[in-house]
Amino acid sequence: MNTPVIIRTAIGTLICSALIAMSGVAASPGFADETQSGYAFLPGDPVIFSNGGTASGGVEGACTGGYVIRGDSGVFILGPKACSVIFSSVRGSDRNFGYVVSKSEPDGNALIRENPGDDAFQVVRDPLTGAQPGTGAIVGWMPSDQQSAGMLIGKMGIGTGWTEGRIVGAVDFRGQTLLCAEMKTGLGDAGGPVWRNDANGLRALGTIQAFDPVTTMGCYRPIQETLWNYGASLPSFGPDQGRPPFGQLAPGTPYLDLPGLAVPVKNIPVRGDWH
Repeated sequence: MNTPVIIRTAIGTLICSALIAMSGVAASPGFADETQSGYAFLPGDPVIFSNGGTASGGVEGACTGGYVIRGDSGVFILGPKACSVIFSSVRGSDRNFGYVVSKSEPDGNALIRENPGDDAFQVVRDPLTGAQPGTGAIVGWMPSDQQSAGMLIGKMGIGTGWTEGRIVGAVDFRGQTLLCAEMKTGLGDAGGPVWRNDANGLRALGTIQAFDPVTTMGCYRPIQETLWNYGASLPSFGPDQGRPPFGQLAPGTPYLDLPGLAVPVKNIPVRGDWH
């Protein structure tokens, strides 16, 4: 495993295009002291949006941050579109660290640009306990057609933390095809990173976009489709996989009938605690 590197956000011209083209930035070795470098985001951390949430007035949308992606216009954090509004400021536990710059249909992820001096690491952690699968360092992403029914996977979220389960099938939800797994998912988990840790290392699979309130099954957008949608790549601690084409489901993936699917957004009072 390589020594973890910091992925420093490039603050450039604000771009509002739905299909934003992202860019790479230079990486510096080693973890920075957070007291010197500012806020340090990790996939799985809380993302709380001003003027967000599913209710109107007096609430913020409290959800989970996803992976870091990059392309021709800089480096961005994936956040759940349903939890945010365009140009909304974004905070972690106590202060703002970025703002929403793009929401591209039909993908369920919005793009968050960090403030100058704040950083992001491609290292997954449980927001409830701080635990990590292995070292937490993402070494790459898994193509959609390799994410087959029966595969054991995990996710992080501010609602239910680190949970695992097996992929059971696919579903169409709000214009996007999602994969669903029997991993407990609840309010606040929207946007959370989905991953698999095996002999190939810790790899990104996608981000939580929906759940079944009855079974608590979680459904996610495969990362390959999100990268294609934004013309982006995924910075990692492994070889560069580049910008992928649109993916396909694994052969034989069954389609599920889940009419009660909803987005697991959590509404909290303005400046309230997300726990």
